[in-house]
Amino acid sequence: MSATHTEGSPAGTPRTPRRIAIVAVLALLVSAGVLPAEVENCLSCHRYRGLARPDPKTGLVQLYHVNPNYYESALGPHSRLRCTDCHEPREVGIVPHQNVSPVDCARTCHLTSPNRAEVRFSHAGIAAMLPWSAHRPAVLDRCNELLGEPLRPGQSRCLLCHGEPTFRHGAQGSLELVAPIDRCDACHADQLPLDTTYAFWHVQARTRSARNPRHLTASCARCHSHTRIHEEFRLPDSVGSYLASFHGKAMQLGSRTTAVCLDCHVGPMQNVHGMLKHGDPGAPTHPERLGYTCRSPGCHPTAGVRITSAGVHLELARGEGAEYLIGVLFLLLIVSTFGPSALLQILELLQLVVGRRDPRHRRRRELAQQLLATPRGRAALCRFTPHQRIQHWILAASFTLLVLTGFPIKFADRPWAEWLVQAMGGLSVVRSLHRYAGIVLLVGAAGHLIYVTIFAWRRKRATGQTWWRTIMALPMVMNAGDLRQLYHLVKYLLFLEDKRPDAERFSLEEKFEYFGVFWGTVLLGVTGVLMWGNAWFTQYIPGRLLTVAVVVHTFEAFLALLHVGVIHLIGVIFSPAVLPMSPAMFTGITPPDEMADAHAGMLERVARELGVTPTGGPSHE
Repeated sequence: MSATHTEGSPAGTPRTPRRIAIVAVLALLVSAGVLPAEVENCLSCHRYRGLARPDPKTGLVQLYHVNPNYYESALGPHSRLRCTDCHEPREVGIVPHQNVSPVDCARTCHLTSPNRAEVRFSHAGIAAMLPWSAHRPAVLDRCNELLGEPLRPGQSRCLLCHGEPTFRHGAQGSLELVAPIDRCDACHADQLPLDTTYAFWHVQARTRSARNPRHLTASCARCHSHTRIHEEFRLPDSVGSYLASFHGKAMQLGSRTTAVCLDCHVGPMQNVHGMLKHGDPGAPTHPERLGYTCRSPGCHPTAGVRITSAGVHLELARGEGAEYLIGVLFLLLIVSTFGPSALLQILELLQLVVGRRDPRHRRRRELAQQLLATPRGRAALCRFTPHQRIQHWILAASFTLLVLTGFPIKFADRPWAEWLVQAMGGLSVVRSLHRYAGIVLLVGAAGHLIYVTIFAWRRKRATGQTWWRTIMALPMVMNAGDLRQLYHLVKYLLFLEDKRPDAERFSLEEKFEYFGVFWGTVLLGVTGVLMWGNAWFTQYIPGRLLTVAVVVHTFEAFLALLHVGVIHLIGVIFSPAVLPMSPAMFTGITPPDEMADAHAGMLERVARELGVTPTGGPSHE
């Protein structure tokens, strides 16, 4: 193994040594009086950000800047190394440097410490592990070729994954560490020499992940999301499918505790450099060991062993499995339900654009105004009772909160999603709000079902009808008459008839939306509860059902948002008949223009019952 650092490592033979010599002399003059961070004075030149030159072979600019803070503040393990521990002294001892060889990461290095304790170290043990791992040297070399050779000849394979290591400092400040480090120095300063400050940060850093989840995923994605590497080694896009999973979405939204690649593919206390293939019996992801991996203390310790069948790396685009079939069925459902509704909405707007009205519209509008002017008429034309309006606003509030907290998780890879999640307090808060809103939705649905049952029971007792006839007579239940009205409405919107059908208290579109709320609440509620209680449910059901629940939950949420956000909101807010907003859910009363068009049947019936006729007489529009 040999390497050159990505920063601060001279490489190649300069074509213009005179220019580099001039730059070096100027750097020395400017840095006069500056105490170097290391004894070899390399930072006298390499501390400057502009120290670079174009590679004569590739034409790419090579940067030789080294951040002095890395050494001065001991930000990482390499800060204890002299430059000549990695670079050959005879090659870098002359300025400008000539023919600097690539660095060998496996060579033995001498670690300096304030108490002058001599420590020698080598990565040779790690290099020896690679031939037995999934990332054996031949695989890494071939990946480097397929990636376009980001590593130049002689550079270490380590650099395909590794950058400059740094310590991950915790929440404690340096002042809080003085006392414990002084206690350590009582023995380790002279009797058992040890650089206690460095040792503390080294151990503290190693108790956590070496990289944050995003950097780690990006490192794995370099190869595991590369098309040519997929084809060469017959691999799936495991990083892409991970990002689409519940773990991947949490990672993208800033979670530092969700599972990432190494949590599953490297066992507890194992070295990542010895990672094994999925089919190896010793691999944590092997089918016989996966149950222990998923149910480790840091992941799902209380889950059932069946959780292992959940599709973490599910790829719907491959066209396989029940999830793909469910996705296709939902797409057909969206097209067959939202499509016709959207088409009707477009045709309705077209009537407004061309200025077309039912010839009876003016007379009916005057009739509605006349009825609404009297207490009896206003009470008879009230379409929503106070109890119904309260139920509506509970539904509206819970649905809005579900959308605001659910869709950022679905679109976790979008910048607006992370911004919205952080604005609401982070992923944990968003998840809690989503679940509580779901509880409100389910409780509201149960309350409405009780309300409808009591209403139907009272009507059955008053009419003496059977339960079937009583249910079919409920005002929000679709019947054969609604289908006939739909047929006439389509003919009217296509300019094949002059008159609109006379809809009653609730139109077919409203009844369809009402049915959709029941359908959607049941699906969203059941699948949401399954995902929330995944640990308990997987003791009794296969984990694959959780994946099915995710797919169903997602597509049903899309369907609900399309109907509510497009069809419903246009009808109650953006339609010219109610602009700027229909007052029906505030007062229970529908505006006269909308009443004359959308609920003419109810209007005419109330007028007959109250014996009211339009004061203006018949209309000739």
